[in-house]
Amino acid sequence: MKIAITADLHLNPKYPERALALQNILKQLEIEGIKELIIAGDLFDKDGDDAAYLSFLDPCRSFPGIRLHLIPGNHDSERSLNDLSLDTLEKYQEPQLVNFADIEVLFLPYVQGKAMAEMMNHIPRNEDKGKPWALVGHGDFIDGLREPNPREKGIYMPLRKSDLNDQTLKKVFLGHIHKPTPLETPLGGKVIYPGSPQGLDVSETGHRRFLVLDTENFEVTERKITSGPLYLDWKFFVFPSNEEVDGLFNQLDQCLAAETWEKERQRVQLRIRVEGFTKNKDLLVRSFQERISSLSLNLYESSSPAERINPNFDALLSALDTQRNLVARKTIEKIDLLAETRGNEMGEPSIDQIKMAALKTIYQVN
Repeated sequence: MKIAITADLHLNPKYPERALALQNILKQLEIEGIKELIIAGDLFDKDGDDAAYLSFLDPCRSFPGIRLHLIPGNHDSERSLNDLSLDTLEKYQEPQLVNFADIEVLFLPYVQGKAMAEMMNHIPRNEDKGKPWALVGHGDFIDGLREPNPREKGIYMPLRKSDLNDQTLKKVFLGHIHKPTPLETPLGGKVIYPGSPQGLDVSETGHRRFLVLDTENFEVTERKITSGPLYLDWKFFVFPSNEEVDGLFNQLDQCLAAETWEKERQRVQLRIRVEGFTKNKDLLVRSFQERISSLSLNLYESSSPAERINPNFDALLSALDTQRNLVARKTIEKIDLLAETRGNEMGEPSIDQIKMAALKTIYQVN
């Protein structure tokens, strides 16, 4: 048996592309013959947004052969879930253990101020039979560090690595964090965030997805969402040299050559930021803007006045001191060498952040 999993749709009538993502999921499930879809919270964007109901109900009514399993997230009000009426919808507003062929699934709805372990411990399971099970919840996974949610401060209904010791617990699927977890490296060995199926804005970049769990072997695979805008956020780094323009163009060419987005170019909305230090900012900016204009790229248009400039050069600073420029070049070369042996641990600064901090020190910029 196969079960599809998604989360964090944040349906809102102002953003029809989010409902299109749901419709895209349902269409793919119909084609594959998958009849069960789990939604791990934050179905709606606003608490009690009545106007969003049809964004959910209309796509679901078009696919009556697919049964939906829904838990509330921190954005879903009790009233909004009570108001939803659909023959194919199962709502879990209390913790509930459900049998799916080869496995059991424990649904844990979001409860403010609670930890997941508190609710898990009150649910009787057939542990003596050793039947494998999966957990579906909505909140933060904490394993020393945690993946931050840039939209919401604080900790929401935490799940800790020590809560995963049961050997019959095979997989955990959580909503709340919109960034997809790589399937090859589940958090804590078991936890996967499907991520939002449609980027809510340009901060949620790259191809979006939903997941499919095979209950026979607990294999998890992903399916690409093929509707709505595909946000990309390209950041380029410049350091002072005589080859600044060529170096910037090379970075652009590498991004343009990526096949993962070129085939869906019409969907792409692109934000471009250039940062670092330059010997000739006017020349660099003019050359780069001319190159971008010649490529006919779809640039992201933000509603925020602070983000309307695209490409953005606010973090590109002038560097006219020849001696400092030489030090900067050698520093960047050493950082690049170290980057080849450095892992990419959660919570650590990126290589570009390290470079920028080093250059600000060299040029004595706060």
